Amino acid sequence: MTAPRIMTRENAAGFLDPQVEPALWTALIPAAGRGSRLGFDLPKILFPIAGATILEWLVHLLKPLSSRFVLVLSPEGAGLVEKTASQLLGDRQTIAVQEQPLGMADAVERGLAMVETKHTLIVWGDQVAVQPASLEFLMRLHQGIAQPAATCPTLWRDHPYIHFERAGSGQVLRVLQAREGDALPKRGESDSGVFLFRTEALRHWLPRLLESAECVGRATGELNFLPIFPILDRDPGELITAPIMTEAESVGVNSPADAAYLERQLRAPGSV
Repeated sequence: MTAPRIMTRENAAGFLDPQVEPALWTALIPAAGRGSRLGFDLPKILFPIAGATILEWLVHLLKPLSSRFVLVLSPEGAGLVEKTASQLLGDRQTIAVQEQPLGMADAVERGLAMVETKHTLIVWGDQVAVQPASLEFLMRLHQGIAQPAATCPTLWRDHPYIHFERAGSGQVLRVLQAREGDALPKRGESDSGVFLFRTEALRHWLPRLLESAECVGRATGELNFLPIFPILDRDPGELITAPIMTEAESVGVNSPADAAYLERQLRAPGSV
């Protein structure tokens, strides 16, 4: 069954699997970044927030929902993170090394080589405030009868860093990025650092992204991952976007101000 391009909790009931099947999922976590902008001299994924490291928050979130983990780390970060990851995950984790910081599309490619499950859940390695209920809904939607190539949760927010530009039909035409010098609207539809794929579809589409001019950032020169979504959405049914996320869920740990904001969110009553 072909699903609408845009799905929410209100119109998704007929498309949901009854429950998440962890055996079908690998969590792929690109985490090669350093914590230098945070004044931290270790890999950013080991930065502490609200009493736990980012890695511990991610494992707490993802361990009940995924059978395998692939951490994509820098050469110098791999040894520092692997011991902690092994303590948290045992033999459920695999380390992939990104030899050079070429960008997120390259990081995903490195990690994807280690994935064997039917579905791949990509979570940027600094997204500590994603809520279990959001993730469970998205995974049930992605597993469901529509069988999209990808499911991308989004949110509407003021002063976005990312904006999904759409046609009247809802098709994603472009992904605008402030970091690449694009002019963004005052209010826009942003990603949340969480992306769900059928693994075979990601293996099909990722090389096409890497071969495209859209992949290479105009300002950074990095291999960007987000332009994969306009490529996918040329064919109806390949991409579901789900504007269900909150602003806190979308914030990555990129500065001391981000860390302070997320600390407040994570310590709030009812948080994860």
